[in-house]
Amino acid sequence: MKVAVVGLWHLGCVTAACVAEAGHTVLAYDSNKKIIEKLQKGQAPLFEGGLDELITKTHTQGLLNFSSDANDVSTADIVWVTYDTPVDDNDVADIEFVMSEVKAILPHLKKNALVLISSQLPVGSARKLQKFCDEQWHDKAIHFAVSPENLRLGKAIDVFKNPERIVVGIQSEADKELLQELLNPFTKNIVWMSIESAEMTKHALNAFLATSVVFINELATLCERVGADAREVERGLKSEDRIGPKAYLRPGNAIAGGTLARDVNYLIQIGEQQELPTPLFSALLDSNQSHKQWSARRMLQVVKNLRDKTITTLGLTYKVGTDTLRRSTAIEFCEWLKEQGAKVVAYDPLLTHLPEHLADFIELKTTMEEALVGADAVIITNECPQFTSLTADQIVNQVSEPLVFDAGGFLMKTLGSDKRISYYSVGNQI
Repeated sequence: MKVAVVGLWHLGCVTAACVAEAGHTVLAYDSNKKIIEKLQKGQAPLFEGGLDELITKTHTQGLLNFSSDANDVSTADIVWVTYDTPVDDNDVADIEFVMSEVKAILPHLKKNALVLISSQLPVGSARKLQKFCDEQWHDKAIHFAVSPENLRLGKAIDVFKNPERIVVGIQSEADKELLQELLNPFTKNIVWMSIESAEMTKHALNAFLATSVVFINELATLCERVGADAREVERGLKSEDRIGPKAYLRPGNAIAGGTLARDVNYLIQIGEQQELPTPLFSALLDSNQSHKQWSARRMLQVVKNLRDKTITTLGLTYKVGTDTLRRSTAIEFCEWLKEQGAKVVAYDPLLTHLPEHLADFIELKTTMEEALVGADAVIITNECPQFTSLTADQIVNQVSEPLVFDAGGFLMKTLGSDKRISYYSVGNQI
């Protein structure tokens, strides 16, 4: 089967490489020539563990090729749309970017091609593209399907190759047979439904996960004030059959990166368009925005005045296992520290340099040990194995003041139980 994967950022590169490894012939397309040039050298546009190696392997085997020429997608049986939908600082998606990119390739597709959309677009987008295509190129008989993306930064290849299930929205049995052939190497557990239901499933899933995160974080801040331990409450909740041990309930960091919030915003916008109130979804974003300030509030409660204090931040990227800084709450916190007059020191194992506007006030160290020396407080932003292996002795011997702020509670069992260290995490008593 010939597959064209269109849109080569995180989702697209992972999709193209994994589908090629499964034995399909893949043409990976993006109009950005710089991205194509990097991929031809085996370099993905952002870090994902094992991705560069998989790209190189499948390209060398002749199963994966790259192009910035839209004419090259003309032989594909399936055109898989994988653009990462951009979001602004308010988590509002740039839908038109993806829609325009898809419309631009439609004239180049062969007759009866199937367009499979995995980009995060609001419900109704596939039907709009179908209508546009029918009006402009009726004789091509191009048809559309939807399979919402389901990746996780840092674990994307494993998640793609071993999904619990894949949701697919289709219009016909013929589309079902074609997509089964495409997806069977990854799972037999395909949940078939209508296009609109598949689009709405993605919104619902991310909104539900966002609700879980916001719920437990808001509850945890109440636990801090009344002497309850939020992680004990977490265990109590997960022991309930109606909730379960896999529930997305862990006190810690706020939602970041825009992925979950993007779908919450989609649902708010749909409510506005349909003149239906959605107070729960609006409240989610407000609560999450408040929780982003937890580390700042807690640090001021403890340290009082941060001017001229050296604060070490372990972890700067948006998420462990990736090198992207965009929408990182750690960067937002460093900017807040700067405003407080603190000296900001940082270490991240995936970063060797910082953009100029960040390098102006963040002193990036090359080792964790170097970053710890002389710190008046340490903040841990993610569960990077190098950070979670930190010992109490390292903290006590290297920092000036043994103050550790670990919102996610990643080191609670080690640092949190050592009386020599003042350790703070979300959900512990003030």
